[in-house]
Amino acid sequence: MALRKSVLMMTNTATNWNVIGEPVRADAYYGYTDGIHTAQVIYQNFVGGFGLQGTLALNPKAEDWFWININPVGDSVSPYITFPLDALAPTGSNGGDTGSIATTFVGNFVFLRAVVTRDYIQPPPTNPQWQTWQWGQVDKVLLSL
Repeated sequence: MALRKSVLMMTNTATNWNVIGEPVRADAYYGYTDGIHTAQVIYQNFVGGFGLQGTLALNPKAEDWFWININPVGDSVSPYITFPLDALAPTGSNGGDTGSIATTFVGNFVFLRAVVTRDYIQPPPTNPQWQTWQWGQVDKVLLSL
């Protein structure tokens, strides 16, 4: 039996409006059969969506990636987690959340990647590179396989 491992999926998203992390090898790549994963997201004053995408392709192209539904309320419209978790009581400044959250999901994937999206925020900022300080950041995403 192979030992489980943890990998860093994403670091400081800082002033980026949307971020797609680099692909990381997932359980099917290593031959694990249970398909259990846990992702921990550490964020600071974050306003936006955080999600995970997977693929079964060995050499994935853009069209090979699909969303993994990690939304805690099972929202069929959005597979990602939206921050602040409680819009009426954000835990950070500027209306965002600060803290960490872990989500466990099951599936055998060849590769996984983390995604930060803010495209749903309306109206969008006129200058995202300058204005994203007010939307916070994802500091780190760790994946346990």
